[in-house]
Amino acid sequence: MSQASQPDHSNRFGARSVKLFTIGKVLSLLNPEFPDLSPSKLRFLEEQGLVTPQRTASGYRKFTDQDVERLKIILELQRDKYLPLKVIRDFLTDLDEGRQPQLPGSEPLNTTSIRVVPMKFSREQLVDETAITDELIELAQEAGLISAEPFSPSDVAIARSLVHLSRFGLTPRHLRGIKLAVDRDAAIIQGVVAPVLRKNDTGSRSRAAHYALEIDNQFSLIRAELMRSLLGEIDA
Repeated sequence: MSQASQPDHSNRFGARSVKLFTIGKVLSLLNPEFPDLSPSKLRFLEEQGLVTPQRTASGYRKFTDQDVERLKIILELQRDKYLPLKVIRDFLTDLDEGRQPQLPGSEPLNTTSIRVVPMKFSREQLVDETAITDELIELAQEAGLISAEPFSPSDVAIARSLVHLSRFGLTPRHLRGIKLAVDRDAAIIQGVVAPVLRKNDTGSRSRAAHYALEIDNQFSLIRAELMRSLLGEIDA
């Protein structure tokens, strides 16, 4: 794709708006152009550290205008350039850190007008963002739920949830089963996509990432339905 024909991302990140969007609203805004976007895919992109929505006190995701524009970039690069998430993440990291990003086969973009948002967080920033305590951070790290400093957007999202769950007396120790289940599911998915990655041809990583996402979407659906069925007995 030539420089003239590739999407222009240089003015995507403008001034931050105070308006916040729910997942449903984000889907309504983006689905006309990206019909395969789903709640599960939004959550997956968040888990991969590509976008960092805010959280309400109740734990609901809220997206800013800038988040929506960032999502457009991610989805365009997947659809139009067939890029794997690692390449897209590197591209966004360059934007975040004020460098001149360059996509495979294209010239560096003019990004002087782009407003950047740090995608790595110090311990102090993590505490400021989530109100998590030092003790809870250490317990979460021992349980393998969040990484070491600097923290990723996924760590921030998990920390918010841990703070919320602590109000019910739940600690990272109670979530060890979730971590084990995630590790097990990830191993299954990696085993399925491994033959695709071994082909090592153009687009193999993108196809593998797509297959992994589709499998995870189905896993998420089954988990949600099983949980809904079990919790339904409480209100029966």
